[in-house]
Amino acid sequence: MNDERRFAAHFTDNLGLFTDLLLLQETGIVDAEGDYVVARTPDVPDYFFGNLLFLRQRPTDSDIERIEHDFARLVGTPPRIAHRTFVWPETPEAPDNPVSVDAWVRQGYDLTTCRVLAAQPHDLRDVAINPRVEVRRLKSRRDWNDWSRMHLADLADPSALSTRRYMAYLQATWQCLIERGLGDCWGAFIEGELAGSLGLFFFEGLGRFQSVITAQRHRNQRVCKTLVSEAIGLTAGRAEKLVMVADEAHYAGAIYESIGFRPHGRVASLCQEPDFRAARPA
Repeated sequence: MNDERRFAAHFTDNLGLFTDLLLLQETGIVDAEGDYVVARTPDVPDYFFGNLLFLRQRPTDSDIERIEHDFARLVGTPPRIAHRTFVWPETPEAPDNPVSVDAWVRQGYDLTTCRVLAAQPHDLRDVAINPRVEVRRLKSRRDWNDWSRMHLADLADPSALSTRRYMAYLQATWQCLIERGLGDCWGAFIEGELAGSLGLFFFEGLGRFQSVITAQRHRNQRVCKTLVSEAIGLTAGRAEKLVMVADEAHYAGAIYESIGFRPHGRVASLCQEPDFRAARPA
């Protein structure tokens, strides 16, 4: 196994975590440390999901002190690293096996559970699209400025310095991946206005979608379905399998399934943001 895949190989049974690590190995620092895979993004210490621990399984309530200590040792501590983030593979049976980490939530952690969805090219089906939508690569400074504004408008605190720093990093990182021929950022345009976008990056036969978004004023107009379908068609032949990760609490998963994606496991995460840590006794 080559160096690019050796850390991701810890999670080959979960295509969501596997492709997360393939991306992080291209954009940050990834190491194996005991029971963990550690990801760090030194240039952006407040990137919650770029500075984190990958766990082999769901943490128990009795693990809190030990895993927090290991996070401090392996990832960092305030003021430079002011958050804590942990991710792990979950079992696929969502209705019958809800994720329960009550003690962690009481400590101020936010739990997110996502579905991993995958499709081979022959799984995909024709869907009704919006003929007004033009799908093309982002190419100009204006395109990227519009992309940044659209993403910022979708975040909880778009004016925060950390948020803007993260968006600048994401743009620079994606542009670097694009220049290296690893994928593209695709935009959905309606009469010249950016209505949605996604990243689609390729690693050894796998295509991983990133940050699929539709602008607020263009939702419920089949923009997402059109964008995903067209981006797949425009990159035909580059991947043997395509991978999506969608929050279980969000409707987007149903859109991807309508195109032909199917469940392929789950991913869960716990994230304690800086404001809570600052208020919590040491």
